Amino acid sequence: MPPHPSYCTRPWMLRLLLIVLPLFLTSCSYMGMLAVQKDYARQQRVSPEQRIYKHMLDHETCIVLGKISAGTARVSREATAVIAVSDRFRNSEVVDINHSARPGSYYSLNLPAGNYRLLVVSDLDGDGYYDETEIVGSRALALARSTAGDGVLSQYDISLDGPGVPAAGKFRMSARKTSRDMRSLFYPDGSIRPLSDPLFSPEMAVLGMYEPAAFLEQAPGMFYALEEDHFYKIPVIFIHGIEGSARGFSDIAAALDRTRFKPLFFHYPSGADLNQLSAAFYNIFLSGKFFRSEAPMAIVAHSMGGLVAREALNLRTGASGENRVQKLITIGSSMGGMAAARRSEKTQIAVPAWRDIIPESPFIEGLHRKPLPADMQYHLLFTYGDPRRIKWGDNGDGVVPLASQLDARAQQEASAQLGFNDTHMGVLKNRAAIAEIIRIVGEIQSPYPEPYLRELAKGGYQVELGPHYTPLEKFYIRNMGFFMDALASGELAPLQSTQQHFVATLRGEASPRGEMETAWMKFIHEYPDRRTPFQYAAGETGARTGH
Repeated sequence: MPPHPSYCTRPWMLRLLLIVLPLFLTSCSYMGMLAVQKDYARQQRVSPEQRIYKHMLDHETCIVLGKISAGTARVSREATAVIAVSDRFRNSEVVDINHSARPGSYYSLNLPAGNYRLLVVSDLDGDGYYDETEIVGSRALALARSTAGDGVLSQYDISLDGPGVPAAGKFRMSARKTSRDMRSLFYPDGSIRPLSDPLFSPEMAVLGMYEPAAFLEQAPGMFYALEEDHFYKIPVIFIHGIEGSARGFSDIAAALDRTRFKPLFFHYPSGADLNQLSAAFYNIFLSGKFFRSEAPMAIVAHSMGGLVAREALNLRTGASGENRVQKLITIGSSMGGMAAARRSEKTQIAVPAWRDIIPESPFIEGLHRKPLPADMQYHLLFTYGDPRRIKWGDNGDGVVPLASQLDARAQQEASAQLGFNDTHMGVLKNRAAIAEIIRIVGEIQSPYPEPYLRELAKGGYQVELGPHYTPLEKFYIRNMGFFMDALASGELAPLQSTQQHFVATLRGEASPRGEMETAWMKFIHEYPDRRTPFQYAAGETGARTGH
């Protein structure tokens, strides 16, 4: 991995960056970035490597997204990865790797232009390394600058059908074993983390600002959750701002009713190209291809995150499979761009995001080119308080001027506007602002009737389940057991085809299909006081035991 600078952070870094850029140019962060970028250029002249190009800010990269689909190859559940191999400068140079890959989930890679073979590798012999003999799936990739106009190549799936045509030469690299607490049933491994996790630290936020590629090597998925997926809960997706982190939303996420809502986080390198980040957000959260939500969603975006959210909504096609956004909330967002960022054009090396937030940039000029979805409400929350009473050409929150937050185009499409007398970052802990956000999100209605939600909120049976239960079967019994019991007893009528098939299976009219059904069949066999609705009809009453 290329060397990373030891950036020194300062409490007013964001202000210095966006408002007083001339002072920022002499800061250790900028000088550190400049030194590292010069070193990359020197390395490419002396001993070029394809992987160095993705770290050079004056070179474009592409985010490649896809799923690892089922196949015939055997894989290790503890150590499987997707690697991108190039033969441009030497045989089998590993340019990028995604350690969180697993069958049935999505992967992501960050690559410069070039020809690659994408390899799914698995530590089959358990020696702690991947090599050319452990390829369980592969696909060729010719990545030109025009491959993806927005910098994202999506739905590039890889099947687990064996090595195919391996890359030339040998390779050997350390495998990163996935611990049990990092595994997920529904999301990429490593996606479920507390907000106290080091991945959301200030150091990572700074790294994402100045070395986006290095950030993506450590956090490639950009999708994070606090718990396993519960299909009936309403997603609330949080998008942080420039040099920000998912951790900044801790107070708001803690205030959510977790029986009805599930917080999700787009944790991304904030120095990257905003068109690329917006496209990545759309593909991961809105397209319905990698994350599917039956319930309508809310997006809560702070600062530059509001720009990412707004551009992602421009990418919606109206296809039936797209997820529906019912509420968009932006907080202190520079919807009109930042005039101070114009000075970034005069720097030796500019972070891509700086160029995008210039008011006259193509990104800002096109941000409102399409209307918001007609069935979505946009709540524009602005901030104007600064206890130091510092004004940099405008009375704002100390970072983003009011003129940008209240851009006329944003006001015209807003359903409601509300201001808070607080600073740019202080608003995320402001009790009144948090209460307003919770109120807005709370207006979203679940597609499930209230009796279903009450039953689902009760959870399931906390009983001993043996090794003959799969992890997913255990999840269903322990998290949805009471809901399945209500379907089985006839307390709740099935609403969907999967629930109808569940009931048909209990009647003996269909064979078990899926692990929800196989889990329940095993469970009622081991706990005979659980009764099917047809035994209930004989006059017996099943008491809910074991909880």
